[in-house]
Amino acid sequence: MKGGQMSKRKKIKPEIDKKKYIYEDFEPCGRDLAEMLQDEKAFMEENPDYDPGDQWTQMQIDIARGK
Repeated sequence: MKGGQMSKRKKIKPEIDKKKYIYEDFEPCGRDLAEMLQDEKAFMEENPDYDPGDQWTQMQIDIARGK
């Protein structure tokens, strides 16, 4: 400190922002992709009436109702 003045500290931007989007451009490797597709196919066989749009709508209704 000079003359009773406090030194100014530089604000350091946290590097959390970089880690936040770490999987943004992620593409699964061959084994992982095959497993994901197999799981998706099995799910659709077990649930033939599944509609993601209906599920999204119901989720939004539940949020609006405070559930």
